[in-house]
Amino acid sequence: MAGVGPPGREPWVVFAPTGRAVGDHVFWPFHGRSELTAVAQAFVVEGLARRERVLYVGPGRPRDLRHDLVGVPDLEDCLDRGQLLVTDIATLSASEASSDPVDELIDLAVMTRDSLDAGYTGLRMVGDGTMRVVDPTRRDRFVRYEHLVDRFCLDHPFTGLCALDATAVGEGLLAELGCVHKLTHGELSPFALRAAAGADAALVGSVDAFSVAQLVAALGRIGVPRPGGQMVLDAVGLELVDVRALRELDRYAADRGATVLLRSPSFLVLRLLQLLEPRAVRLEPSP
Repeated sequence: MAGVGPPGREPWVVFAPTGRAVGDHVFWPFHGRSELTAVAQAFVVEGLARRERVLYVGPGRPRDLRHDLVGVPDLEDCLDRGQLLVTDIATLSASEASSDPVDELIDLAVMTRDSLDAGYTGLRMVGDGTMRVVDPTRRDRFVRYEHLVDRFCLDHPFTGLCALDATAVGEGLLAELGCVHKLTHGELSPFALRAAAGADAALVGSVDAFSVAQLVAALGRIGVPRPGGQMVLDAVGLELVDVRALRELDRYAADRGATVLLRSPSFLVLRLLQLLEPRAVRLEPSP
């Protein structure tokens, strides 16, 4: 796939906004307006060529946002026909500080269905969501929403690119905000916690003493496992977890009175699980 990193790089790391397949969900920190414009235009042009309906959202009036797309072939025609839409992000449901992320997911499902009904092959969306995370009190909601979008991508003809201004957000936050996306621009985190069919989430990459706090925070933000409940964590792509990380994950689940079932872990992860005998992290029973 175009834009994916060379052999040896993490499989969720991409270096180009193009080459995206239906169902891809990309986290893209940008540095400066010119980078955002270039990324948005490339992503939009690819979607238009694939006969997708494309939505570009960002802060500001639509007529101002259109300037970011100057250079897109047949721009005015695409806008007039409704294949390309430009929207102020402040008008979307999840931009309200007190909103439920599910509300915007419902809107996204409606827009995707409308795109198919209009004869397009799917919906593609690129947005500058910086305004949603500069306020620390809204970051939990952002992470939950992005996880819901990641799950939505599993079985809907939707492709998304979430852009954030790295300078405004702060480089230190990029890993914790990006780790719940299927793909990220650059190596932001040693692991990804992404949606998976038949499981509550999939954990891929490596988790150690330095990154486990980020993992626990992400699990809490997306709301799994529920207190007193049970979650299935697909561990097929989990290459390594160290002793402290497994103990912290176990403590997190036990404190919630919950259970984490690891599905298909590697031999190394399975061996560590057998040696430590954690209270709340277990191997998923065979069907």
